[in-house]
Amino acid sequence: MSRTRREPADRRRELLDAAARHADEHGLDAVSPAAVAARTGASKALVFHYFGSTADLRRAVALEAVAELERATTAPADRPLADRPALAVAAFLDTVEARRRVWQDLWRGTLAGDAATAAALADVRSGLVARMTTTAAAVGATTSARLSLLAGGWIALVENVTATWLDGNEPARGEVERLVLASAAVLAPELPEPARGAVLAIARANTPADG
Repeated sequence: MSRTRREPADRRRELLDAAARHADEHGLDAVSPAAVAARTGASKALVFHYFGSTADLRRAVALEAVAELERATTAPADRPLADRPALAVAAFLDTVEARRRVWQDLWRGTLAGDAATAAALADVRSGLVARMTTTAAAVGATTSARLSLLAGGWIALVENVTATWLDGNEPARGEVERLVLASAAVLAPELPEPARGAVLAIARANTPADG
């Protein structure tokens, strides 16, 4: 039986989806043209035709994961400012947990030498910083280089905490979410009122009482 001819974009999409599934199951390092060919019934030559190399194929999977995280952590404009930090953190954890193997590999340095992947990761981190500092500005803070630097450090902390959690799934997901929100208190010294109070209120609400 002859195979139905497909549009190039559709065929590429099919191959990329198969690569993403393979990465979710086995990690980015396991993604290869041979693995994708085996999953789809395509030839390795066809996979190479669309993606050029193993590195290009892995990059395509990584870039889609990063773009997905960017979309997920952008809070709807109609949500109250006070709700957005918790929404962003929940979306962040949901998204990376759903693609655990991919994010574990990215944070461990898979594709660390790839300029396009590094740039995409830098952009998504900058976007998170911008949303944090813009939200802070909207409740009374003037965005500064010091605040942006501190926010970037906070996001690095969030990534490290999340990576550790993904490795062992402990503590529980809800506790990780509260821990991340509580850690936002590190931003407070660079925030004027009322932004400082807003951030501290979020942190206090997610910090266990003593005793």
